[in-house]
This record gives sequence, C-alpha cells and structure tokens, in this order.
Amino acid sequence: MNNLFIFIGRITKDLELRYTKENKAVLDFVIAINNGKDDTSYIKLTSLGSTAELMAKYCKKGDLIGTQGLIKNHNWEDKNGNKHYDYTFLATKVTFLQPKSKEEKKELNVQKNQVTEENDPFEEFAKETEQMNIYSDDLELPF
Repeated sequence: MNNLFIFIGRITKDLELRYTKENKAVLDFVIAINNGKDDTSYIKLTSLGSTAELMAKYCKKGDLIGTQGLIKNHNWEDKNGNKHYDYTFLATKVTFLQPKSKEEKKELNVQKNQVTEENDPFEEFAKETEQMNIYSDDLELPF
C-alpha cells in the first residue's frame, strides 16, 4: 500500500524554522487548500532538514506551493486510559509554484550560477564577436 499525500495550497503565515537538540532543521507550517466556493481546508505539515531550510529561506505567507510526502500515524493512551490518534503530514518534497518577482529571480540566479566577470566562460567568445562587425546587409540569404 502507498502512504503518500499530494497537496497544493497557500502558506497561511510566515515560516519559523527551528532546530532540534541534534541540530536538525524542523519547520511546521499550515497551508490553505481551496476546495471550491466557500470551502477551504487547512492542513498542518512538517518538513525536515534541507527541505525545511530551503522553505524558510525562499517561502513566505501567501506563497503557492505543492507538497508531497508521507502520513505518519501516532497512537497513544493517556494515564486515564483514553486512546488518542494523531497524524503528521511529513512533507518530503516541496515545489515552489509561486512566480517570483524580478528582484527575487535576480537574487536566485546570482546564487545559483555565481557567474562573474572573472569566471564567465563566454568572455573570450564575446570579445571575438564584437571585433567581427557582422551586419545583416553583408549577408546573402538564399531566399
């Protein structure tokens, strides 16, 4: 049997990352899932490790995300003999569905690529093409 969930929703409040005693990142958050007119479900989820750290860094209240993960069941009996049942939705994969602003995209690209003038792999090619002086009037096209 599969123990998998997939939710798409909006983050309901700003995220607060915390760490365990073992220095493992933990992020508890709630998403609002629109089920149609006047019907919204609020689901509490938890993410761990690098997923939690990336979410805390790049997500904020109102962002649309897709989540996938496992459902963890917790059963216990209190000191009065009452049985309790609880479920945790452990988000193991998160997809950022919210388009980022131009400023956020620039920041992400700089962090991703880290291409500067010192290590630009196309720097020499750009200098060569600037010296060629090719104009469309000089080209003979067969059509």
